[in-house]
Amino acid sequence: MLGSTGSIGVQALAVIEGSPSLALHSLYCGSSLSTLREQVKRFDPPRAGIATLPEGASGAGLFVGREHLPGLIDGADMVLNAIVGSAGLEASLLTQEMGIPLALANKESLVVGGELLLPHLEKGLVIPVDSEHSTVFRCLAGEDRPPRRVVLTASGGALRDMPVRETAGASVERVLSHPNWSMGARITVDSASMVNKAFEVIEARRLFPGIPVEVVVHPESIVHSFVETADGAWKALMGTPDMGVPISFALHWPALDLPVTPGSDHPLSWGALHFRPMDLGRYPAYSAVLSAYDTGGTAPAAANAADEEAVKAFLSNRIPFGAVSEVISAVLERYDAVPVTGFDVLKKADSIARQLARDVMEEM
Repeated sequence: MLGSTGSIGVQALAVIEGSPSLALHSLYCGSSLSTLREQVKRFDPPRAGIATLPEGASGAGLFVGREHLPGLIDGADMVLNAIVGSAGLEASLLTQEMGIPLALANKESLVVGGELLLPHLEKGLVIPVDSEHSTVFRCLAGEDRPPRRVVLTASGGALRDMPVRETAGASVERVLSHPNWSMGARITVDSASMVNKAFEVIEARRLFPGIPVEVVVHPESIVHSFVETADGAWKALMGTPDMGVPISFALHWPALDLPVTPGSDHPLSWGALHFRPMDLGRYPAYSAVLSAYDTGGTAPAAANAADEEAVKAFLSNRIPFGAVSEVISAVLERYDAVPVTGFDVLKKADSIARQLARDVMEEM
């Protein structure tokens, strides 16, 4: 369990605890030492690690440092990668090298390093944990002919009903008040800007190559995705937002001896469901990120790095929300993409783009 102290990690541990067919191999987190200590005490895994210790803290009983990732992964039957940000790509590549199935909750692995993960993708060893991709994965089961298209749904984020002219100045508190989902800070900001949905489109193109991908705004988040089959029928998985469902599906793959749980809702409780086209004028960052995918090479890595830097600055009140999309666009205009030939190329692209983003924000 990589990224054990984050939102996905905490929910995944609850799934593991409730399933007799799952056992915890190891835990790993970035820097949340106190939470990791509580998890170790509660779950007693054979090994646990942390990337960096808080200043002055003791790492007794833990593997400290990113260099221990291979040892923490080795011997597992599956790796759930919920590390936040581009740091998760390294873990995904390690998992691929070891030939272990990868339950993937780290968007950057496919957005930034999709070309490098092609061997694992082609072997069918990447199982998506995102609710949208998980439902597409399940809806494609049993379909012998290629579907006509995939339609991902988007909640629209915390600012979906705010007048467009006011969104640029939205406060951090308002942007983090997601109406449907409880997620980490960065992904919640990315939901409001729709950067997150652009990443999901890129992921879908990697996971389901050759299938057209579209997006519609669906405020209720009951339908997580649609698949239009070859004969014109539509398939979808529906239910109130609950990340435990796709996490459980991925962790039990391929046996799928899913634990029986009490039903959490009923269609009568959903009320009316609404769908509307994506308003590209409201979400300029969405188009900017997808343009990076069209450019190819290291451009998506640059877009991701620019977004990470811009979101960090927004969360610390150094730039307004409206500047996030401006930073991404400005970085992509200045950055010259190159082919992805290895992990080092992506690391260099990430570093260059971050500096460009800091330069752009300094100019602002």
